Amino acid sequence: MTDALERLFIAVPLSGPVRENLSGWTGRLRESGTPFHKWVHPEDFHITLKFIGDTSRSTLPALSPLLEQTAEAHSPLELTAAGAGTFGPEDAPRILWAGVQGDLDALHRLQRDVEAACSSLGFEPEDRPYRPHITLARRYTGGRKWARERLDAPGEPPSASWTAEEIVVYRTHMGRSPMYERAGAFALRG
Repeated sequence: MTDALERLFIAVPLSGPVRENLSGWTGRLRESGTPFHKWVHPEDFHITLKFIGDTSRSTLPALSPLLEQTAEAHSPLELTAAGAGTFGPEDAPRILWAGVQGDLDALHRLQRDVEAACSSLGFEPEDRPYRPHITLARRYTGGRKWARERLDAPGEPPSASWTAEEIVVYRTHMGRSPMYERAGAFALRG
């Protein structure tokens, strides 16, 4: 019998007030006609630490003790969602994101340790530099060149701070909204 697959990733969740601030801003962007095909549901806002992808259902039980040990070695993080930008070609960006400020050195150390825990189970490390962000929308659909001024229409997203006290393993359900389900959570206790 073949083991069913599930799509997993590990992330830092946002607090409710931070999600609400970003949701209000993305709502104003949508109303102003900012053309992205897929807007992220506010419940799905997060800061990715490691994308695992499609994997066996036996992965989470094997990974959980490693993530618990990793989380216990790190203290809660003081983070702020502030600013916005895009990834991808200037005339057709792939991703609209909100920036992350605060304990960035500690966030990078946490990401490296999560990466190491996943590597110990055979998951390939990410080959790109880690750039923490909060994805807000995907796939620009504008017929004309993207302009930074589009982001300025409703102003920058409101700055909002929170204390990140856990890391979470999320399970992806394609086609649902919200799309991500908490599959495991590990407290930062350092």
